[in-house]
Amino acid sequence: MDLNVTLYYPDREANDKKLLQDYFSKDVPYSVFKESTINMMRCFYNVAKSGLVTGKTLIEICIGSNIIPPLSLYEFFQDISIVKLNEADVKQLELWRNKDPDAFDWTPTLKLFREFKGMSSDGWAEEEENLRDKIKKVTKWEFTEDSMPLSKADCVTSISILELISKDHEDYRRNLKKLAKLIKVGGYLLSYTIINCTFFKIGEDKFYSLRCDESFCRKVLDEEGFEIEQFEKLEKVMSPDLADFENIVFIVARKVKEA
Repeated sequence: MDLNVTLYYPDREANDKKLLQDYFSKDVPYSVFKESTINMMRCFYNVAKSGLVTGKTLIEICIGSNIIPPLSLYEFFQDISIVKLNEADVKQLELWRNKDPDAFDWTPTLKLFREFKGMSSDGWAEEEENLRDKIKKVTKWEFTEDSMPLSKADCVTSISILELISKDHEDYRRNLKKLAKLIKVGGYLLSYTIINCTFFKIGEDKFYSLRCDESFCRKVLDEEGFEIEQFEKLEKVMSPDLADFENIVFIVARKVKEA
């Protein structure tokens, strides 16, 4: 890991609002919006709607204060906990939860979600309030410690988190083991993961990502007691100037045993 070339996201108080503007706003190129929002929303919502993933409790772990995974899943769970990598991410999400005028405006995404479900976009504000009501806890992941102060959940979502916090493949294994402890046996890990990525950008800042190929992702999940039930490859359309990943994969993995 060469931190002279790129920044390490957990240590860097990144401009979270800039991250959201660069990847999730209505003004970004369609190629970016498709991968950051449309595909992610479709993957998470459809797998829950299918009935494959069920339960009462959900833990969401992703970069920034992105609300798309919990938005896509909240109808199917009763209790949602949100885990962030640093204080900047926690702060930005709390601005949104508290309806602060400085919070990122998710209105276009909420309207899109309504339309995706075949409903009128006029109900976007109610959708947003329903999501806020389901979020019971927001906390920071102290991933250098062995455990997290959360009870095991029926489902955990991960948006390229392990690639961002792990400095090598052995570190990745250790962090996956910690993440796996949050999932009940029989529960699910839903992972929206970048393949063979070494960096991504927020504004002019260039952040490190651990390069992981498809074979490695499959192998470590098996080693940690997971059985992959869905492995969907999504074609890359985003500019390599923003991130140099090969493609994105959506993984649905059931925890069948304690490793």
